[in-house]
Amino acid sequence: MQSVPKILKANGFATACIGKKHVEPKSVYPFDFEPRVNARSPVDMATKVTQFLDENTDTPFYLHIGSTHPHRAGKGFGNDQTPAGIQPGSYAPDEIIVPNFLPDVPAVREDLADYYESVSRWDAVVGAVLDALDASGRADETLVFVTTDHAMPFPGAKASSFDSGHHCPLLISSPTQQKHGFHNQALVNWVDFCPTMLDWCGVTHPDGDDALPGRSILSILEDDSAQPGNGEWEETYFSHCFHEVTNYYPYRVLRGRRYKYVRNLAYQLETPLPSDLFRSISWTAVRDDNVQQLGERQRTEFLQQSREALFDIQNDPAESQNLIDVPELQDTANEMRQKVIEFRQRTKDPWLEQSFQEGETQPFFV
Repeated sequence: MQSVPKILKANGFATACIGKKHVEPKSVYPFDFEPRVNARSPVDMATKVTQFLDENTDTPFYLHIGSTHPHRAGKGFGNDQTPAGIQPGSYAPDEIIVPNFLPDVPAVREDLADYYESVSRWDAVVGAVLDALDASGRADETLVFVTTDHAMPFPGAKASSFDSGHHCPLLISSPTQQKHGFHNQALVNWVDFCPTMLDWCGVTHPDGDDALPGRSILSILEDDSAQPGNGEWEETYFSHCFHEVTNYYPYRVLRGRRYKYVRNLAYQLETPLPSDLFRSISWTAVRDDNVQQLGERQRTEFLQQSREALFDIQNDPAESQNLIDVPELQDTANEMRQKVIEFRQRTKDPWLEQSFQEGETQPFFV
């Protein structure tokens, strides 16, 4: 596997991973600097960033930083502790906005208030790290990504096919940009990160740039139009197999500008929840109080999803109405269904055999 740190290290870059880490082995992710650190502390994280940059003043670098905010810690979010650099705050449960896929009940409001506090603490870590970068004098040569690996850890978000699970925050700042502070509407994917970073660093992928599934987004960083217009960033694919060994629920998705097609490959199963979500006070309340309406979604339809789904994101952002059988949308459904099949063939999806057995596709593997 040719990872970003492996490729850049081979091209003379210093590499570091500070804080939360989800990747192994070292042969694939060869970080030079992996210090022990309190990943919830802005002060500790910034101190290690400064140390790494001070030790590599004349060397190009790849620096991966992972805060433990706003991950769950038990049933809550770890806000009972106050790491160095954190100013404790609070959100009033009765004043917050409940997302359209969660029930508006006291336990959920309490859970959300705790989560929003943790997000604010994550903001503090991001700010401290960026301040450390500025202080090093290297901000004007550094491309910065601020993002997450999944959406909020609540039922119907993390580890689900809904936009509430895959529409993650993404802020990118380039020192060469002339336009700043706008919301780019291009439908990008995290597979675009690697080619973007290699493009920025002037490094060629060892297997050739054509070997990558994504593409560089440097050319559209300053595109502030409502829609990119050239049609090249109007749709994106994503997939999922399982979150934990107990959370097997593979799906394949095509997300377009208006419509979204979902193929649930194990639709016969009840939708599983990651353990941190299942044990959360939100889902505990749903179970204990037999809550049937999850915001605009029905609990039964969330737990027992259909084999296929087609959603009109423009008119139904909560993805609460499955339009897969609507007669006037059959052309759209058929086109998106075929694109997903072709996507799965291009990516050598092992679950194609299951689709063949269901009569959906011709045999692909010999």
